[in-house]
Amino acid sequence: MRFFFYGTLLDPDVTAIVLGRRLPPSAFEPATLGGFVRRRAAGKGYPILVERRGGTVSGRVVGGLTAADAARLSAYEGPNYRVSFLPVRMQGRLEKVSVFTPNGPGLAPSDDAWDLALWQGRHKRPFVAYIRKALSAR
Repeated sequence: MRFFFYGTLLDPDVTAIVLGRRLPPSAFEPATLGGFVRRRAAGKGYPILVERRGGTVSGRVVGGLTAADAARLSAYEGPNYRVSFLPVRMQGRLEKVSVFTPNGPGLAPSDDAWDLALWQGRHKRPFVAYIRKALSAR
């Protein structure tokens, strides 16, 4: 199973907490998703995808994930996301992979683009503490 990560899951510490194990750096293949832009969710620190003709979102495809991994990822993303099977560009070729896309009115985009490095500097520490606590309660 392969997923395209475009937000907080790009951070290896977050991915390790969610999956319960650390993935090697080689597991994260650079990729781009066309037809979307990445925006900060309104009132939140994490991103959502917004359909936009001509838009592109850079991220990483992570492969070799199990059904248990997919269940953990879905629990992490929550009910406001659904898994969509979308084409991403990897090493010059298009391949369809699983992508978490907003599901319903629970998430609205802000006008702000979302940046991983900015998020890591401003929000990562409290976010990691929060997800450790939330996931340990399960």
